[in-house]
Amino acid sequence: MWSGSEVRVGLRRAGVRLGLGEHDDDVYDAEEALDDDFAGEEADGGASGLQIAIVRPRTFRDALTIGEYYRQDIPVIMNFEDMDSADARRIIDFASGLILGRRGDIERLSAKVFMIMPAGSSFITDDGKIADEGFYNQT
Repeated sequence: MWSGSEVRVGLRRAGVRLGLGEHDDDVYDAEEALDDDFAGEEADGGASGLQIAIVRPRTFRDALTIGEYYRQDIPVIMNFEDMDSADARRIIDFASGLILGRRGDIERLSAKVFMIMPAGSSFITDDGKIADEGFYNQT
């Protein structure tokens, strides 16, 4: 079985071969730094913990990166600040197909930031319940 870092390196290399170029997504930079600092920790029984991919697509071709993370059941935060609205909508449509086919969920986090979650995961929203009741209710 392949480790998570081997899969990430393979995906990045495949993207370069397909002409998608080097991505400077936050996930790659953070994971490479962690892999260098903690090499071999997973082999010693250390838990890998929760992984969330953060992708800042610049073209529609970056939908491939989103799809590959999602197929591995990794939640993906998509930040569309660097894209025009038409291409961002195309990727949202693509992501909607992913979540429909894999029974996931999507949530808008801000005007141009969305998150897709794999099946078995869910978003918890408080809907202001703590604020309504008051944390230190003095009545």
